[in-house]
Amino acid sequence: MGPADEQDHQDGEGWLTKAEVREIWPQIRPISITAVARANSVRTSAAPSQDLTREPTYHAADVRHVAARIARGEADVAPRQRADSYAARDDATPGPPVRQPVGWEPENVGLILLAVIVGLILWGLASADNHGTVTNFVR
Repeated sequence: MGPADEQDHQDGEGWLTKAEVREIWPQIRPISITAVARANSVRTSAAPSQDLTREPTYHAADVRHVAARIARGEADVAPRQRADSYAARDDATPGPPVRQPVGWEPENVGLILLAVIVGLILWGLASADNHGTVTNFVR
């Protein structure tokens, strides 16, 4: 680190990773950090972070300024982006699996017709009134 970088770090300037921003903004869902930073004009670096995740780094002073605005309720944060909102809890709670209705799609029609044909063949072979046609057919 050069002298300018050390001065920035001492003044609370510098750059934070997404994990560090999560610690400063615990009210924000981790998936929403980038969107909240963008909505609140937090400066980001174009260079990837040191942890090689290819995530941008966030300007420390901007992050702290927005943290104070979040605490006061003044930041631009949608309800679904907050970790303590009903929308966030609904997203985190898995619901019952959604059952897709069976439609008359080409692959389903073919299977239905095949099942009907096989059923008719089996019914015809198993019926008592066939008068020996099965044995005559086999011979």
